[in-house]
Formats: sequence, C-alpha cells, structure tokens
Amino acid sequence: MKAENLNAEEKILKAAEEVFLRDGYSGSRMQDIADLAGINKAMLHYYFRSKDKLFEHIFDKKVSIMFPQMEELFETKDNFIDIVSAFIEKYLELLIENPFLPLFVVSTINKADNKEFIEKLPTRFIAKLIERYYEDFHLQKVRELNPFQFVMSVFSMCAFPFMAKPMILKATNANNEAFTALMKNRVSEIQLYIGLILKP
Repeated sequence: MKAENLNAEEKILKAAEEVFLRDGYSGSRMQDIADLAGINKAMLHYYFRSKDKLFEHIFDKKVSIMFPQMEELFETKDNFIDIVSAFIEKYLELLIENPFLPLFVVSTINKADNKEFIEKLPTRFIAKLIERYYEDFHLQKVRELNPFQFVMSVFSMCAFPFMAKPMILKATNANNEAFTALMKNRVSEIQLYIGLILKP
C-alpha cells in the first residue's frame, strides 16, 4: 500500500477516535470525521464503507493492543486476585481513553447478523481467567463461588458507568473531567470489592 494511502487511513482513524470520544458513537457523523481528517466524504467511504466498519477497525486495533497485555497477566501475576486486580486497572485505563467502546460493543453484538464481530471478542481470556480461579480455589486461596458470575460482575462494574455516563453526569452534576477522575478512583474501589468477595 502506498505511503499516502497509509497516511490518509491513519488520519481517518485518528479523527474517528476524536469524534467518537467527543460525540459518542451514536452522535458521531461520517461527515464530521471526514472534515476533521481533512478529506472529503467520498474518500472516507472509500476506506470505510460505514460508521460501523470504521468503528470495528478501531475496535480490532484496541483489542490487538489490549488483550495480549491481558494474556501476560497470567505469566506475571502469582494468584487469581492479583490477575483480576491488574485486569481491572488495565481495562479501566482502556475505557477512560475510549469511553465510547462499551456502548458500541453491546449494541453491535446484539445484532443478529454480526456473528463475525462476536468472534473477535476476548472469550479465550475469560476462559483462562476461570481456569485460574479453579487453580486458586483448589489451593484454598479464594472462596467458592460461580466464577462465570464473578467475571460478569467484574466486567459490569468496569463498563456500566461508561454506558450510563449521561445519567451519572446528571445525577452528580459533574463534567467530563470530574467523570474521568471518578473512573480513575473506581480502579481501587472495584479492587477492594473483589478482594472482599474472593477472600476465603
């Protein structure tokens, strides 16, 4: 691929992330992305046929960066509680940088014709996480619980505030900066919860 094509695609992706971050996924328009990238809308559609396709490309990029790092946790952390604590920190960092991710993912995976997108989701990581739970359970390092319910709860505690951001901003009379600070503080809050939940 020619260098100018790579540069154009990079500009589009950078602009798309900025617009998604500013306006949310549902409020973003392809024309706004084209304007910010300094190209016309026809060229934008040449690279990415739709907003969904553009977002899926960004999502693929995030997953390719994020989940190899998650896999490393199984090698660098000694026990299940430490793995989950580190995951919470990394996952919330990703969501703070890309708050539009959870709502898009949920809306996309609930479309009946989107099996291809569902295949990209990190189910292997979840399976390995549950496997590590059982290892620590047999060593009596964690208490007995349903590990799949636990994993769903951890994902929910991390992602829900980003999906409910407008409601939280209204309820707390906060702005975007205050919301970001709240989410950064949420890391230690959720880590505290999971420690209490898992303690034998």
